[in-house]
Amino acid sequence: MIIRRSAILAAAIIALVSGAACATPLEATALYREKASGCRTLDLAAWSHPTRKVMETSRVDIRKVELCNGDVYPIFTVGLPGEPLVRVNDAYYNKLHARMAEANGWHSYAFVDAERGVIIYVDVTGKRQLSLDYEEFDAASAK
Repeated sequence: MIIRRSAILAAAIIALVSGAACATPLEATALYREKASGCRTLDLAAWSHPTRKVMETSRVDIRKVELCNGDVYPIFTVGLPGEPLVRVNDAYYNKLHARMAEANGWHSYAFVDAERGVIIYVDVTGKRQLSLDYEEFDAASAK
């Protein structure tokens, strides 16, 4: 398994430091404009999937699950433990993403942390290779 991390732009770092005051609303992000369409929200009480166990055992607070693109692209709205944009947490997040990708049948997915205002795109780019990218949004728009 190889995980490649995309570079975070200086503008994203500035937005993070300033509290993302001028960030894009969630519904205007690339996630909902370009990556995902035809999304439907699942009933968490009835939802059972191997990714759920991975998140629960990894202390990820599941708040909403949407299936998009013909039910093959999940968007997990969650509360993530620790800051996902800080390199000190890379070991935790690399392991989490590897376990999630495997549990999701090696299909791409996205995490949305509405409190932090960050989207983590996890794209399966090859045979068990993951590419990570990040996008920030106005956390207040997600509430």
